[in-house]
Amino acid sequence: MPDSKHILQRWPPLGRLGLFCLVYCASIALGMRLNPPDEHFSVLWPPSGVLLAALLLSRFRDWPALLLVAFLLKPLVSFPERVPHLGGFLFSLGSILEALAGAFLLRRYVGFRPSLERVRDVLALVGLGALLSTALGATSGVTLMALQGTIRWEHWGSQWRVFWVGDAMGVLLVTPLLLSWSTRGLEGWSRARQVELAVLLGVLVLAVDTVFHGKLATSTVYHPVSYLAFPFILWAALRFEVRGTAAAMLALTAVALQHTLEGNGPFALAPQGRASTGRLVFLQSFLAAVGVSGLLLAAALGERRRAQETATLLNRELRQSLHALATAQQELVRRERLAALGELSASVAHEVRNPLGVIANSVAALTRLARPEHSTSWELLGVMGEEVARLDHLINGLLDFARPQQPRLLPQPLGPVVDGALEASLRAQPKDPRVQVVREVDPALPELALDAQLLHLALSNLFINALQAMPQGGTLRVELGHGQARGGIPHARISITDSGPGIPPEVMARLFEPFFTTKATGTGLGLAIVRRIVEAHQGLVEVRSTPEQGTTFIVLLPLAGTARASVA
Repeated sequence: MPDSKHILQRWPPLGRLGLFCLVYCASIALGMRLNPPDEHFSVLWPPSGVLLAALLLSRFRDWPALLLVAFLLKPLVSFPERVPHLGGFLFSLGSILEALAGAFLLRRYVGFRPSLERVRDVLALVGLGALLSTALGATSGVTLMALQGTIRWEHWGSQWRVFWVGDAMGVLLVTPLLLSWSTRGLEGWSRARQVELAVLLGVLVLAVDTVFHGKLATSTVYHPVSYLAFPFILWAALRFEVRGTAAAMLALTAVALQHTLEGNGPFALAPQGRASTGRLVFLQSFLAAVGVSGLLLAAALGERRRAQETATLLNRELRQSLHALATAQQELVRRERLAALGELSASVAHEVRNPLGVIANSVAALTRLARPEHSTSWELLGVMGEEVARLDHLINGLLDFARPQQPRLLPQPLGPVVDGALEASLRAQPKDPRVQVVREVDPALPELALDAQLLHLALSNLFINALQAMPQGGTLRVELGHGQARGGIPHARISITDSGPGIPPEVMARLFEPFFTTKATGTGLGLAIVRRIVEAHQGLVEVRSTPEQGTTFIVLLPLAGTARASVA
């Protein structure tokens, strides 16, 4: 059974057996007190529900011990003033066969779950446990008392009905309470929900006690005040499902039985000519109708809740799967696009580089032969040299993009790499005297697994972009310290902030796309190469920009303990 590992199975076998003995003896004593003086049988026999619940909560190998203990305890507790005789043990045997038949049918043919969170389990308990199996105990018990002369044979039918309904009520009211609370207890209820249940039970007891407290002037047993209990049972079923409904039914039964046996309440008025048997039958019918209705409603609501939870879980898993699929498709498209661009770039670079080398050599030779006084020729050669250098820079970028190198990760400090890239960028990009460089370095930053050469290239591109974004001067802030990426993994954090005009939102969306650039002389490969190098280091690149306030590029690199280091 899915919920067979309940709270009681955590106890040792002797502990469970001792608990059963205590509860079973207490239920017998309670059933004897509920036996009216002028009746042979109790209006509610709790031991039938206790024994059935014990069998349903126990493993098959524990059944013989439970049945033997129940067989011995019932005669001893029922007749403490004298030594039990054979009839008492035969009477006990009938009760044992009743519980054994009910438990076997429920476990063997229904797949019964003790939590009672399915409608089929409640229906099975009512049909097989409360109605069918109790008929066996009632038949054997009433027949035995008729044979002993305790009751007359002509009263066999009416006494059988009282006996049967009493045992059935024990199963309907006691068994659900023990099963539901033993399997789940207060599981899933907050403190506020527990307080609400306590308030519900208190108000229910107060209302029912008020209704049943006095003697009614009317002569009908169908007095409408008895229906005051229904809203509370509905409240319990809607808010607390089977566990709350079983507890509410126990409170209702306790108050109703007490007042009815004392001659108070709507069920204390017996139909004409039927003495007290009639009031017991009508009280039992009332409690059975309320109990079965409440349990079925609670089980239906429980099934609906679990179906909604399952649907919600499946929808969440479906959304996650769709998101993962969309991400994988986007990554596949990006990789295919990059692969195609890489092949094209490699082909173009290969075909252009050799002629470009010839042109560069020719321009250099002509420059040596030309005379400065020929200003027009000298200027044209200078323009040709600048364009050749620009084409060479473009081809080198294409080759870097088309043939990315696999980083050789070695544990080493990050500070010198950042300083070297910053100094190289300042030499390559003429520094405006109005640009102020501010550096903040955490001296406690540990070593990282990185490729110094590739990371130098990536950081140089970021520094050059930051310097080019401040043609009128500004502040370049470089921060190096600790940070955390997604999942709380410790990373080293490199922050490069400029005070330039910022990046428009429409440009931010395409910032890392290859060949996308807003510069007249740019190639659009710098940031694409930066992201590729950082991702090869298992890191992340983030950008934050506010128009007219500047831009910040953040590089997160895993520390040496969280990244794989490979030595060539």
